[in-house]
Amino acid sequence: MPDKAERNSTKLNLEAKRLSASDANLEIKESYKSIPDTDHRKVELEGLENVISEAVKNSNMVREKVDMSEEGADERMLGVGEEEQQNLAKKEEVKFISGDQQNGDAKIDIGAIDKTFTGLTKEELMKFANDPFWIRLRWFLFICFWGLWAGMLIGAVMIIIYAPKCAAPEPLSWWKQGPLVKIDTPTPDGSAVAAIKALGVKGVIYEVPADETYNIGNDPAISDALKKMAGAFNEAGINLIVDLTPNFVTREDPLFQKATNNLETRNAFIWREGNEVPNNWLSVVNGSAWSNEGKYVYLQQFGPNRFDLEFSDSIALAKLKGVLKEVVDLGAKGIRLANTKHFLINRELPDEVTGNNPNYIHTEYGYWTHTHSTNQDGLGNLLYNLKTYVHNITNSQGFLAASDNIDRPEIYMSTSGFQSLDMIQLGRVPNLLANSNSAEQIYKELRNVWQGTVEAGKHFWLQWNYMKQDLLKSITISEYNIFLQLIPGVPIFNVDATKAKVEDYSTEVFHKIRTSPSYMHGTFDLYRDVNNTVIGYSRAKSGNPGYFVVLNPSEEDVSADFSNAPGIGEELTVHTLSTNYNSTGVAVKGKVLSSSIPVSGYSAIILTYVPKA
Repeated sequence: MPDKAERNSTKLNLEAKRLSASDANLEIKESYKSIPDTDHRKVELEGLENVISEAVKNSNMVREKVDMSEEGADERMLGVGEEEQQNLAKKEEVKFISGDQQNGDAKIDIGAIDKTFTGLTKEELMKFANDPFWIRLRWFLFICFWGLWAGMLIGAVMIIIYAPKCAAPEPLSWWKQGPLVKIDTPTPDGSAVAAIKALGVKGVIYEVPADETYNIGNDPAISDALKKMAGAFNEAGINLIVDLTPNFVTREDPLFQKATNNLETRNAFIWREGNEVPNNWLSVVNGSAWSNEGKYVYLQQFGPNRFDLEFSDSIALAKLKGVLKEVVDLGAKGIRLANTKHFLINRELPDEVTGNNPNYIHTEYGYWTHTHSTNQDGLGNLLYNLKTYVHNITNSQGFLAASDNIDRPEIYMSTSGFQSLDMIQLGRVPNLLANSNSAEQIYKELRNVWQGTVEAGKHFWLQWNYMKQDLLKSITISEYNIFLQLIPGVPIFNVDATKAKVEDYSTEVFHKIRTSPSYMHGTFDLYRDVNNTVIGYSRAKSGNPGYFVVLNPSEEDVSADFSNAPGIGEELTVHTLSTNYNSTGVAVKGKVLSSSIPVSGYSAIILTYVPKA
């Protein structure tokens, strides 16, 4: 029994046969092959066949009486080769498929149609190989490619050559490296120069007598002495630093002589008309700070016949800059100023109030607070102006510092946020180190100093003024030296250099450490051991050996545990031992554990280690 699809479908075979080109009368014959159909819809399908057959006969598929006498004409006409002709000659099959609809609609399936590549062949492309246009285009693209490549190469080389380099950190200035030594005579002999050079110092400090400060440049004896001193030390590779006391002039000074009859000049001083003392200010040598001079009273904070200059006045400021220039011209590379906190006063001259120090009476300088005659607003700007001036006249090779202890570092900042001096001196730490037996007390004081200067953004370089051996309570100069040498700042030896023992100061050893990256550019971190019995600090920079300094200011031998210090290694190497160090089993280049560092009483030790990442 035929299935429904077979009954409802009719297959039409269209065969087109080509005759050879030699046949004059070529005729395409069409034949139809009917599939038997017994279905009741046979009549309808036959009618559809007739319609399609008629359409095919009238289509372009039928070619009659085509002249094919010329051989290959059909190939040239169609533009195809033998392979394409064979493909066209293939029998195409068309299927009529009845649908599910009841109205007799049918679908036509023509089959897959092959798609052939229609691009240019190699032979056709070769026709353009020698075309002038394409030749020029190829050369243009060739030149552009290599030109761009060469440009990128040259650009890369230029970037490497001219790009800003990661500059190596600059070494510390000579006056930051130190140490410095104070001398008492302006005419040191050859043996004194040799002894000072043996200490490995970078500069010597000579203090001009206070009353002679403004005689520099006017008194040949003083000027010649400074010039000879600078020359002698410069030959030994040591720079001269001069201490000045610029606060006042003496009665014989030409400026004061002129001030008696000249108002403009008189304003360089602090004065009042009449004989009445304007306030209760005292001089630093006790007694009233005022002196009657004819029709006027003058301020004399530093004793009789010493008339204070007012540096907010242009004449007084010019006089100070004049002496700074004279000192530099004579060969000095650094200048330290005394009594800087007294440079400005409150021009309203109000009375001072009493302090809380029970050790003084009202006729003594220490009894009063001196809030109107010291540390006035504007002091930072004044000193910053002077520092800039010194830098300019020394081509940035010199410095300006304070020679006395500073109790309020915050005053020594300009309104622009810059430190007004290159170096300041904080005497509390050296004094405490010389007199205290408490590691906790030394730790707190040093921590307060560090927080109040460097960590507070006041990037002063600190001066550590050394005590003489007879002023040290328990430790020797060796322990004192070891502890202060590696704290950021410059040590200043207040000793007789001609009698100093080089081994006590270990300056050669400290010079190597102080010029190392760990000191010049490394961190400074302060620690106490776990029992708060000893104090220590580290100097470290990544990629370089770290240094760890430990001081025991008490008489008891201690096994210090610093293993909790961040970055410290488990094992440390002994670098330097102080004179008092006597713990057994510990020697230079030996090893100790950070959790158990033997430190004998009143001794110090320097250790090296590899910092942890």
